[in-house]
Amino acid sequence: MREIILLNNKIEYHIIITGEIHFNSPVSERDKQIINVICTWAGVAGQLERTGSSSEVFAKQRRLNSFLLDVAKSIFQDIVSMDTVIIKVMNFAAKLVEADRASLFLVDSKNHELYARIFDVGKGGEEFEKISKDGHKEIRFSMDRGIAGHVASTGEGLNIEDAYEDNRFNPEIDSKTGYTTKTILCMPIFIRGNVIGVVQMVNKHEGVFTKSDEDSFEMFAVYCGLALHHAKLYDKIRRSEQKYRVALEVLAYHSVCNKDEVAKLQKMEIKDRVEELETFDFNYLRMSELEKPLYAIAMFKTLFQDQFRYDRDELIRFVLTVRKNYRRVAYHNWAHGWSVAHAMFVLLMHHTSQDIFTTHEALALYVSCLCHDLDHRGKNNAYMKSMMTPLASIYTTSVMEHHHFNQTVTILQQDGHNILKSMTSAEYKQALSLIKHCILATDLALFFSNKAELNKIVDAGHYNIMDEHHRRLTQAVLMTGCDLIASAKPWYIQTETVKVIFEEFYEQGDAERLNGRDPIPMMDRNKAHELPQMQVGFMRGICLPCYELIAKVIPEAAFLRDQCEYNAKKWEELAAEQDELNKQNSNDASADGEKT
Repeated sequence: MREIILLNNKIEYHIIITGEIHFNSPVSERDKQIINVICTWAGVAGQLERTGSSSEVFAKQRRLNSFLLDVAKSIFQDIVSMDTVIIKVMNFAAKLVEADRASLFLVDSKNHELYARIFDVGKGGEEFEKISKDGHKEIRFSMDRGIAGHVASTGEGLNIEDAYEDNRFNPEIDSKTGYTTKTILCMPIFIRGNVIGVVQMVNKHEGVFTKSDEDSFEMFAVYCGLALHHAKLYDKIRRSEQKYRVALEVLAYHSVCNKDEVAKLQKMEIKDRVEELETFDFNYLRMSELEKPLYAIAMFKTLFQDQFRYDRDELIRFVLTVRKNYRRVAYHNWAHGWSVAHAMFVLLMHHTSQDIFTTHEALALYVSCLCHDLDHRGKNNAYMKSMMTPLASIYTTSVMEHHHFNQTVTILQQDGHNILKSMTSAEYKQALSLIKHCILATDLALFFSNKAELNKIVDAGHYNIMDEHHRRLTQAVLMTGCDLIASAKPWYIQTETVKVIFEEFYEQGDAERLNGRDPIPMMDRNKAHELPQMQVGFMRGICLPCYELIAKVIPEAAFLRDQCEYNAKKWEELAAEQDELNKQNSNDASADGEKT
């Protein structure tokens, strides 16, 4: 004997099924599943026998399923705003239970109120009006009042056959509109177990609202809840987008150069060629703030004036805005961006570079260097990730480098700043791709694989300037070489630069310590005495191999390798002196201890 419980519209039917099935072998799990299916369908058959014609039951269910499918398609395919969804919910609700009118009230849990922004004007359930003619966007009332308030508070629907016999009904609206309310079906809409709204359907076309109407609406309410929830999210996203656009407009206004700066440079003579800039040992530290943008424009002009069409005023605005978007941090600032661009300028002036790269590739390299650290915060990628900064949540790899590239694109998109506008659409797309590749290559974590691959190609004698992949690898290694240019500058420039580099490192280390983290030795100001030895490791492990490889591809760049080698030896001398001093201090401390 087996008892089956069928659930149909929340009415339970207990059907007793008797019978015996004999098996010649032990009953398997599959046998049990088959028996369960048979018993279930037997129960369904018994239920249909009790309730009437099976065809009528199935036909009614098919009509409801078809209706709900139409609801889902209509509502979810056109969620453009909360108001649109509300109108559709009201329309479908009225059709579902054959009501004359329908109203939807949303729950404001914070203020314990119900509110409505749209109401049914009662013309066939097709026309609705927004409550805004008198300047009010919505009507509100307490959840402690009325039939809708009762349903919202209790979460239980109400089916009222005579509205005027129910003391919760408020007849004032009928008096004002001349409309007579007879029957009411008021049902809650849930999402995640909470009432988010109430639909009130008024005056069934024939008779009163039935239990079947209630059950049908409960199924319909599931779709309504999801649609309203998504519409609310959509409205929230749309408002956020508008706020974001306003913020961008404000940011754009404050992040671009001002007209006075532009006018000042427009009046100045920009030479076609500045010979003193054409050597790697140029001392950028002694330039004035006016000379930096002026020389950046001059270098661009020297490289591209005969090969690329650009607007002079847009170039001026672009360079000045790039300067403005470098933060005032100790090292990764506008001066550093300029020096990296200068190093690339000198490399591109050599004949070998001109043989390797096209004009557009050279342009991408120069622009990338100038912009490669835009909006740098003086903190590295590891810090951004460990502190779970917003930037780290946007970019999973090369966090700051992706941000630098996006800042570059943002500047190019500003009115009057697009120095690449003479390019065709395809050329512009390719240029941005190259700029992205070059800026991302300044992530030192990518250098080692780039260096290893290019070294292998060059040493095997397979280097081919016509091979795009070979050129891409060369671009990446050149970007690293230019980014590390301070290590290949004359010794007096190298030492001055290292001071500001480590000051920025120590500031990051201090920030890490404040957040309960131990900084690495390079960023720990308590280990400043180890700086020379750290520099030896950095120069020998990263900088020198980089410049040795560059010299293989561009022989004229051998100066960088030689100067880097010289600087590395100077750091080794300082490291040896520091080591000797440490030993002396240790011996003195031991001697003092023995005396004590």
